[in-house]
Amino acid sequence: MTILTVGKPWKIILNFGWPILLSGLLQQLYNFSDIMIVGQLMGKNAVAAIGSTTSLVSFILGFAQGATAGMGLLVANSFGSRNPQQVNRRFGVSALLAMIISLTLMLVGVLLADEILELLGTPANIIVPAQTYISIIFAGIPISMTFNFLSNMMRAIGNSRTPLIFLGISSLVNIVFNFIFILFFHWGIAGSALATVFAQFVSAILCVYHIYRHVPLLYWHKPLHLTFKEIKVQLASGIPMGLQFSIIAIGAILVQRSLNQLGTEAIAAFSVASKIDQISMLPMSALGTALGTYVAQNAGGQKYQRVLLGVKQTFKLSVLISVIITIVILLTSSQLTYLFISTPGQELLNLTRLYFRLVTPWYVLLSGLFILRFTLQGLNYNLLPMVAGLIELLMRALAAILLVGIWGYVGICLSAPLAWLGGIMTLIYRFWKAIRQVDQMAQLQKRGEKISESL
Repeated sequence: MTILTVGKPWKIILNFGWPILLSGLLQQLYNFSDIMIVGQLMGKNAVAAIGSTTSLVSFILGFAQGATAGMGLLVANSFGSRNPQQVNRRFGVSALLAMIISLTLMLVGVLLADEILELLGTPANIIVPAQTYISIIFAGIPISMTFNFLSNMMRAIGNSRTPLIFLGISSLVNIVFNFIFILFFHWGIAGSALATVFAQFVSAILCVYHIYRHVPLLYWHKPLHLTFKEIKVQLASGIPMGLQFSIIAIGAILVQRSLNQLGTEAIAAFSVASKIDQISMLPMSALGTALGTYVAQNAGGQKYQRVLLGVKQTFKLSVLISVIITIVILLTSSQLTYLFISTPGQELLNLTRLYFRLVTPWYVLLSGLFILRFTLQGLNYNLLPMVAGLIELLMRALAAILLVGIWGYVGICLSAPLAWLGGIMTLIYRFWKAIRQVDQMAQLQKRGEKISESL
């Protein structure tokens, strides 16, 4: 357990953030291993089949991840205020709600997956393997949510390294069993999905065992005398963040619908490019996530000056990283494509290069969006980030409906930068006011300390 209310802010955030970054990289390795192994062993149609499910999977699993992360910020706030009883109580209530949410998502996902894939216009030559893959992934939602929930709770009390270790183990399990299920059992795409669920099961069991042995603060006790107010507080923190993730995914689903009309080549190219895009965003996302926990703990401990310093220093780091990543991707885009498909063809290479030229220069904008969003969430402004997600959805929808009809694949590529711009425009005024309020609290604290010293 780590208290984030002492030490230099930028060092604390980097030290806390790098395990989150590596966790994100390993989480993407789940998807990467599926795409890469299937692409190398089964070809670009198999890649397109998995790629056609990405937005739908993100919609369901994104809600689960966002909801548990939001509830984790409440635990971080209680931990920062040195209130172990409240930490344990909030953990217990969150665990109960997470179980209900996961079972609901599993039922909805499994029952409606086929119909949604058909509504998305998934090409006939890949719809059967896509249905197989997504049904297995959705059946494993309770397992996935268990790991995400426990990981977010450990991070809330300052432990970001243990979830990283467990995720690393399960990533290796995922890769190994992908090869076993595909090469030796000949289960194809179903084998890839089963390998992912089994790997998540391993990571969930490791989290449960670690907490049982080493983290009594997070022992689960059935919440006695549960009140509506407690449930409301937890849901008010978790649901908006979950909806924020899902709302963004809805935009991706609309984009996927338009993308599916452009053919298998465009689907495969976009799938490859978006995977690289997702991993490129991880350093900025990790800094934002670390900043959110840092802000929540320091606000809970009334360390307002540290909140201001942390936000300022993290913003500078995030912008610098975004510029470096942009340059690297633009210089190596063709080589990155070969990591996923052994013989991509010139058209597919051209489409991936076009995506990167249109999207990566906007990473600076994205880095600012992460800072605004996670700072506000750390300060317990939960509704506004969800509203920003709605604006992002609107921008993606406009791109999917209007720009694709005019510019085709170029319109698909521009949907992400337009969504980021809409999110920033929504958050920036509230962010500025929140920072001013924190600054005023910091100034009041300074005056109070000077008066105390003079007495």
